[in-house]
Amino acid sequence: MHLAIRWRSIALAALAVAVLFAGFRFLLPRLRGSSVSYDRLSFTQVTDAPGQEVFPSLSPDGRALAYASRATGWWDIYVQRSAGRVVANLTQGSWADNTQPCFSPDGRRIAFRSERGAPSGPGGIFMMSATGESVRRLTSFGFNPVWSPDGQQILFATESITRPEDRFTPVSRLWAVNVQTGATRLVSQGDAVQPHWSPHGHRIAYWASKEGQRDIWTMAADGSDPVPVTQNAYIDWNPVWAPSGDTLYFVSNRGGSMNLWRVSIDERSGKVLGEPAAVTTPSSDCSLICVSGGGRHIVYADQVFTSNLQQVSFDPVAQKAVGRPSPITQGFKQATRPDLSPDGRWLAFGSWGRQEDIFVVRTDGSGLRQLTDDFHRDRGPRWSPDGQRIAFFSNRSGNFEVWTVRPDGNDLERVTHTGAHVAWPVWAPDSRRLIYTIFGRNPYLAAASQQPALQDAQPLPPPGEPGESFNAWSWSPDGRKLAGFLQERDGNLSGIAVYSFASNSYARLTSFGLDPIWLSDSRRLLFNHSGRIWLADAETKRTQEVLSIAPYEIGRRGFAVSRDDRKIYFSLATTEADLWLLRLN
Repeated sequence: MHLAIRWRSIALAALAVAVLFAGFRFLLPRLRGSSVSYDRLSFTQVTDAPGQEVFPSLSPDGRALAYASRATGWWDIYVQRSAGRVVANLTQGSWADNTQPCFSPDGRRIAFRSERGAPSGPGGIFMMSATGESVRRLTSFGFNPVWSPDGQQILFATESITRPEDRFTPVSRLWAVNVQTGATRLVSQGDAVQPHWSPHGHRIAYWASKEGQRDIWTMAADGSDPVPVTQNAYIDWNPVWAPSGDTLYFVSNRGGSMNLWRVSIDERSGKVLGEPAAVTTPSSDCSLICVSGGGRHIVYADQVFTSNLQQVSFDPVAQKAVGRPSPITQGFKQATRPDLSPDGRWLAFGSWGRQEDIFVVRTDGSGLRQLTDDFHRDRGPRWSPDGQRIAFFSNRSGNFEVWTVRPDGNDLERVTHTGAHVAWPVWAPDSRRLIYTIFGRNPYLAAASQQPALQDAQPLPPPGEPGESFNAWSWSPDGRKLAGFLQERDGNLSGIAVYSFASNSYARLTSFGLDPIWLSDSRRLLFNHSGRIWLADAETKRTQEVLSIAPYEIGRRGFAVSRDDRKIYFSLATTEADLWLLRLN
């Protein structure tokens, strides 16, 4: 009997040790924020077509996968079984870009963003059955739609997000639309993008850009009580709730590259209950995540993204691009916002990534030179018409202000002292004045002097529509006009406009597009819309597409034109994106 008791004691002790060990294995990752063990995860590639498959959405049961692809030259929405390869194009023949699909909680409907009605009219949020039938417009604005848990409302933002660097408005607001009545309501006036409703409807997760920093937040479902989830120097974005409501997944570069992370959270209060932990995927760049209703499947896009400078010939008489584009730079992860020197020999451009710097390179690709090399965010270089300096905006003084540097990298000097956040320096043809835009306000005209007392900045009048702002982008060669793009109070872009110094008034040219650049006649402009370059005539207001490089996109962060109008220099964004399925075993 004593032997039996002894063995039972040993067994109980062994069981206690096993329980303690299992508990330790369970708690250890939470205590030290380590990655999820690989023995609990499995990965399967579910798409492999050329180009991009992005914006994945899993049906609640995890069996169907919707996503957007530009395989036909237009963005369309496709659906396939998550374990199969037979694909159905749900928006074929719409002759408009359709993106950002999201399955409803019952799996019977899909909300999505569509450009139907553009460019002459607005796109918006649409809804269709899961088989592509019964398409219905819900709103004339909005992006990144997501359903409420009861399926009665769709939440969306006023700014579209594909990548964290896509931000170009100071404030994106959140709205909700009732799917039965079409009634819309403003949820939040503060900056918020990529919203996601918590599974029991208590809170909304989103991310915001505050003073250039991108962090995750949550707010109550009525838009009140914002609570930070992350507050650090990393880029944190794309938050998605787990179906249990006790975990928030998000994408971050805190591990070195963009990958999947999770954090424990209280769904009712938004209180963070631990340090973020890595859920490391075999991806060079993980993004655009979606979690199935059961919580055992996570789909994400694995992206290989490069953005290099290219040039193409342009016929200003025929008003079309001629021949095929040729590369200028190669190997840059993201080269953006090229600007041509007055002599036509050099391009200044910026880079995006963990470090944002200014470079110059000859138009034949030789002579690459880095002008800034530090942790500050240096953006939007513009060459002065006399060729002596390059203006850009940077946060090296704390706020974003305008700075200038010589083309050899010497004599770095601060120009503006606004105490606000300044962007988009635009030189006057005489090189003695600058136009700059303060985020969320209209442009200001100032002397291009390093002495604040001599600047005497003067605001330009606001456009005619209440709450609308004008983002100046290009000064006409004859010095009489400014071209820029309009932005509504809710963050929506509303077209290209021209400001006349003589009349102190604006003329709207289009209802779409951004980044307009004057041609040498000071009458016609080139501008960007949906990854293509278009032309607008300021007198007739006629528009036409002049350059498309489908399935890739011309970077929406600026391009340049030679003084004789014979060359266009642009940033070509080439992205190979495939979808992967992560299973929690």
